[in-house]
This record gives sequence, structure tokens and C-alpha cells, in this order.
Amino acid sequence: MSGGFEALREEVVSLLRENGVNAVPGMSPEPAGRWREAAAAVSVKKVNCAPGGFQNYLGSEIRDGKAMELYGRAADVTLALDVYAPKDGGESACQRALEQIAAVLLTRGAAGLEVSELTAERTEWLDREGMYRLRADCLCRAWLTAAADQEDGGYFTDFEVKGRRT
Repeated sequence: MSGGFEALREEVVSLLRENGVNAVPGMSPEPAGRWREAAAAVSVKKVNCAPGGFQNYLGSEIRDGKAMELYGRAADVTLALDVYAPKDGGESACQRALEQIAAVLLTRGAAGLEVSELTAERTEWLDREGMYRLRADCLCRAWLTAAADQEDGGYFTDFEVKGRRT
């Protein structure tokens, strides 16, 4: 995963944890079955891009005393929020966790990104894992930006994921 998306995922996990949600990055090595409460696994599910400006040129800015040319694309980023709950917590544990997640993301944004839609599927029982799962998607508006240092030959740095207004 790119540094920009990895940073976004980690920031969303931190935001949820700071607000009382048991959250981990998706594909975490820690098995979800060890948790005794509902837990949300956060990952980047989908990214749709559109041009950001003339040939993706957004302008320039000064960073650390250097002139940087900015390029970017408008993007819709979909975060996957898979909420897991142990058998004794039941389906309602998934629902309560999702409501808490929704309250955080819809009022505070997803790590600086504006949330435009939060959708969820029905909670399901996973026989093999012995737990419940509720899948949800969070659609966010963003800019994918990269800077080129003109003094060093115009090479791009890793891109960043930034919020945008609709």
C-alpha cells in the first residue's frame, strides 16, 4: 500500500481509538477472535479519481524554503470498515460499534477527509471464525497530491491524501 493510503488508514484507526472504538488496521496480524468486544478493521477499499486541474497541475507552494510544483487529482476514497463481534456480544454489538463509528466519522471526518456517505450491510454470522461481522463502507472526498521539487530535476515525492470541499 502506498504511503499516502497507509497514513490515511492509520489516522482513521487512531481517530476511532481516541473516541472509544476498538479499531485496528485491516489485515492486522492480530486475530480478531482474541477480542472480547466489537472491533473494527479499517482498510482502503476503493479509489476513484478525476482530473484535478490542467494536466493535474494545482499550483505551487514553498516547502522548507523550496519552491514545489503541486499536482493532484480529485478522488473519492472508500474506506472499508469491517466490524467484528464475539458470539456472546451478538449482532447488537456490531450495530452499536457501527453507530459509534458513524458518530465519530460524520462529525469529525475521516482523518481530515469529508465523509459524504456511510453505508452498511446486514450483520452476518461467520461459522469458521465463530463471530459476527458487519461490513460498512465510508465514502470520502479527497485530493491525491504530489509535489515536484523543481531544483532537483522535478522528481515527485510520495503522494499525500488531503481533504477537499465538495
